[in-house]
Amino acid sequence: MARANIIGKILIIDDERINSETMMDTLEDVNYQVSLADNAQEAKSLIKSQSFDLVMMDVWMPGQDGMSLLEEWIEAGFETPIVMMSGHAEHKDVVKAIKLGAVDFLKKPLHDILPLVRKFLSEQVVKQDQSGITGIDFDAPLKVARNIFEREYFNHHLQENNYNIATVAAKAGMERTTLYRKLKDLGIDKNKA
Repeated sequence: MARANIIGKILIIDDERINSETMMDTLEDVNYQVSLADNAQEAKSLIKSQSFDLVMMDVWMPGQDGMSLLEEWIEAGFETPIVMMSGHAEHKDVVKAIKLGAVDFLKKPLHDILPLVRKFLSEQVVKQDQSGITGIDFDAPLKVARNIFEREYFNHHLQENNYNIATVAAKAGMERTTLYRKLKDLGIDKNKA
């Protein structure tokens, strides 16, 4: 089904259809385009035919497991961020996945997937557009640099959304009350930044 205003393309690789379809329904409700693969072979075929902004992959699948597919793709120079998932992973699996190149490792079932996906995709936007960040002294302490970035970020979104706090909170993936506190801490007037 074609959707207007797609905000990101996500590939979910999981042999547990109930899990992947639940994730897909949640993501498609907010205009992500989601493709599903039940195993590594289907995933490889989809990756050859289209590009994705994020891959979410189960560790345990029939045939080639997620960990070996992760390793294969990373060694081949695959640049799309990959998030590994498992309902029963051990600590060593998490460490191995991160060392191989996964951006995160999530425990299934995922109860609150939207903030996680927004976080992964927003991190990619920052990485892709480092030159777009202005006014930050990268030699400054992290807290100072983060405050400068957050001021720019929230001023931008407040202006773009006519100072609608609910909309900006949703975009930032936070509760409105948390956003009010953050704006106050940063010295931003929520009515006219």
